[in-house]
Amino acid sequence: MTKAAEQPKTEVVDWQKQLNDMAIATAEAEKPTGNWVSFKGGMLSIGGNPIKGNKAPVIVIQSLFENQWYKERYDPSNPASPSCYALAEKDEDLKPHPDSEEPQTASCEVCTKNAWGSDPGGGKGKACKNVRRLAMVSANDLEDLSKAEVAIAKLPVTSVKNWSTYANQISSVLKIPPLAVITQMSVEPNAQTQFQVHFELLDKITDGGQITALLNKRKDSNTMIFAPYTKNAPKSTEERKY
Repeated sequence: MTKAAEQPKTEVVDWQKQLNDMAIATAEAEKPTGNWVSFKGGMLSIGGNPIKGNKAPVIVIQSLFENQWYKERYDPSNPASPSCYALAEKDEDLKPHPDSEEPQTASCEVCTKNAWGSDPGGGKGKACKNVRRLAMVSANDLEDLSKAEVAIAKLPVTSVKNWSTYANQISSVLKIPPLAVITQMSVEPNAQTQFQVHFELLDKITDGGQITALLNKRKDSNTMIFAPYTKNAPKSTEERKY
């Protein structure tokens, strides 16, 4: 009687494990991609669609610190994933992502490649680039956020200060996070850096229902904004000669 009673428990454990394995495989195969915001060539586009006037009203629902180090010189015509990278909501929490191909240290804070003056090209810059990831929705979808698509932007190094200053002012002066305001994001020419991304306050969001919907969008965007890079394909013997 005892053996017969124990059998169903074993079967339950077995199918639960199978479901868990299937869930992991599905999550890996079906990683959410969403829309990407591009600033290439100083032109603003979202999801591959050019934005008229190079500016768009958006709501930034989440932001991340990102560090990225490329072992080889970055080639925009043949883009590759960084050899080591880190993602975190706070700068002090940055450490190599578990999927990094060549993690450099246990923490970005002590990494020599994240030190000023470490840029192999010379100068005072860093070998590791400190950028930002922003998750956003269009302010045009504010009336029906259930249909709003989340877009992910990766700010270039030269525009990080613009975002940092803007986010700090919103939080310090208005006492609310960027999620609770409509922001105009624009791309403008710059003599020194070719172009820069700018942020300007358009309006506050005071409707409780809209704020709740935005907070839910923020939760839903976690997997997307924390998505790891695709690992680089191994180089052939011929490629490794150069």
